[in-house]
Amino acid sequence: MNKRLSLTMLLAIASFVTLVAQTTALVTYEGGYFIKDGKKWTEFRPADKVEPWNEYKQYKEDDKFFYIESKRCNVAVPKIYHDKIFVDRKKNGNWEVVYNTLSVHLLCPEGDALYYTYRNHSLEHGEYDGYFVRDNFTWREYRPRMKSTVWAEFKQTSGDSRYFTLESSNNIVYIPKSTNDDIVIKDKSNRNWLGGYKIQAVNDRSAAYPYNFYYLKSGRLKSKDKSELTDNVARISLDNKCNIQVAFDGKHYDLTYTSIETADVDGEEAILITIDTQNRIWLYDGTARIECKAIGKKMLFVGASGKDYRAILEQLRIGTFRM
Repeated sequence: MNKRLSLTMLLAIASFVTLVAQTTALVTYEGGYFIKDGKKWTEFRPADKVEPWNEYKQYKEDDKFFYIESKRCNVAVPKIYHDKIFVDRKKNGNWEVVYNTLSVHLLCPEGDALYYTYRNHSLEHGEYDGYFVRDNFTWREYRPRMKSTVWAEFKQTSGDSRYFTLESSNNIVYIPKSTNDDIVIKDKSNRNWLGGYKIQAVNDRSAAYPYNFYYLKSGRLKSKDKSELTDNVARISLDNKCNIQVAFDGKHYDLTYTSIETADVDGEEAILITIDTQNRIWLYDGTARIECKAIGKKMLFVGASGKDYRAILEQLRIGTFRM
């Protein structure tokens, strides 16, 4: 792969804004919400039950609704917020309105988006129940009981193995990557802790990895200068303990690598991740090339943010990336 090829591909996706074929969604109503993960749906009602209220399987969809079913009933979940949520209680085609929809988030499958739900420890009735949605390094907080639109917006400034660090003009927020820790908030003016929020659910396969690459397009490399890309997003996540996860087309591949180093490919610097002698992944600033039998030969991902790429590259150059 040469620099001209990479530049051509990046220019081709520069105007790409809306991600299609979402496999993840979050739809909220007063007192609860639905989470979509592929064909699987889960309903939560935090004030009534910490565990899932009901689980569903999607059996069809059209331009306006997702149709899901459980043993109890069928539900029509809207794709736009001003539509109602309908239920068919006896599964006989007799639909009736059951909730007014507060918000709808159609999220990309592998990244740039996830959500955390929380509940304030100190409030008996959970008036501050809410959730965070991540869009790459932009986070938005929602508190449906108090406001139907965005409550607050943050920028992700850093992160470690346990927390994402977010900042707004007023606050610093630490979002945990698992339900073992709580959300904590600092006031920027006096750095006081404002209190904790109990995490009830985390939907993020990549949270365990310190380095994440999210791609807007994926496809197959036909030859050195020709590729066949689709609008399917993809993700590559890795750590310094030899774990790597590749996700695209609704599948996740968990692998271990034997080495990671810098490489020169046709005059372009790359990060070479060796799975074994016959399977490798090359990470470039904005693209990735995969030669791995378990995933698919000559795969190409395009459109990643270069932040983690540059961080790993710098660590490799100065010898601080430790396996």
